[in-house]
Amino acid sequence: MPVTIGDAGAGACLAANMKNLRKELGLSQEQLSDRSGVPRSTIASLERGEGNPTLLVLMGIARGFGVSITELLVQRQPRATLFKSEQHSRMSYPLEAGDDPKMSTNSVIETLRLTPMQARHLVIEQVTLNAGQQIVSSPHAAGTEEYFFLAEGNCDVEVCGEIFTVSQGDLLRFDGDQKHVYRSSESRNEQVARGFAVVVQAPRV
Repeated sequence: MPVTIGDAGAGACLAANMKNLRKELGLSQEQLSDRSGVPRSTIASLERGEGNPTLLVLMGIARGFGVSITELLVQRQPRATLFKSEQHSRMSYPLEAGDDPKMSTNSVIETLRLTPMQARHLVIEQVTLNAGQQIVSSPHAAGTEEYFFLAEGNCDVEVCGEIFTVSQGDLLRFDGDQKHVYRSSESRNEQVARGFAVVVQAPRV
């Protein structure tokens, strides 16, 4: 049974959303067809603003993009959105001390999530660690990539038992679907370590 999506404006909205999402994910029409189970000819027709898709077609395309049907049919947000500093979310993690637990008396470590909670596929957090502190992170979903840029200080990042020493200005990339630990220097003379963790989540198939 076809789903009536309204006037030509709604069809144009669906077409624009499909083309934009394909571009963002780097998918060809053929690749989207493989992911969604929808014929490439149907995808091409909808991207031209033609046709009246069935509910099953919309469900398949939404699944292929990893979005909801609503996100396919409504006008997308402006390309540029300003998020003010007061909109950032503070995230709390239980304190994991280094070899000397006396180095810190805090019970939690707070990070600052810079991306909005509804952001798809991407999380950016500002991480600040005092001397001897560490954050043990559980593995993310399969296919996740993680990047860590150190803006200040020195720290170690442990991934699957391998330790990488990261200095100011360095960027570390690793598979985020493995257990990993962010650990600052244990020396009291060291300055705080402050960096940015960028988690790139694999699109849902």
